[in-house]
Amino acid sequence: MAYRVFISHSAQDQGLVISLANLLSKFGVEVFVAEWYLTPGERLDKKVFEQIKKSDCIVVLLTRNGMRSSWVQQEIGYSLQRDKPVIPMVEKGIEPKDLAALQGREYIEYDRYQYQQALSKLSTYVKSLKLRKEEKEKVLLVLGGLLAFLLLVSGGGK
Repeated sequence: MAYRVFISHSAQDQGLVISLANLLSKFGVEVFVAEWYLTPGERLDKKVFEQIKKSDCIVVLLTRNGMRSSWVQQEIGYSLQRDKPVIPMVEKGIEPKDLAALQGREYIEYDRYQYQQALSKLSTYVKSLKLRKEEKEKVLLVLGGLLAFLLLVSGGGK
């Protein structure tokens, strides 16, 4: 099963979002960005919250624009309520006390003039989460096969 990431961001940060999405997709990560998947007539909140539910983790771009976005704040709250892993990327200069629900959590610092380093850290971390998920799925598959074998063997003796 694919590893899915929802990117929470301000619409004003499209360049950063595109760079991150391209980098993550090189690692085989499925990326969801709300405005890239238009469904005219559908409620935007329903679409966004459904995609957050389907995602393995949420990347939150807390730039100066993102900090002011009410959508970003709602997406953070919804993700935390659903116990989704939230990975914040925080623009340099934003005070930790301004992180609201994410205050006290580790984050990746982002410098808008040298953003490649932050994107690299973030994508490497997401890749490690993806690999962990794949390992768990392999273990479950092996255990499932072993259980099926044991059931077959134990039922075959009767």
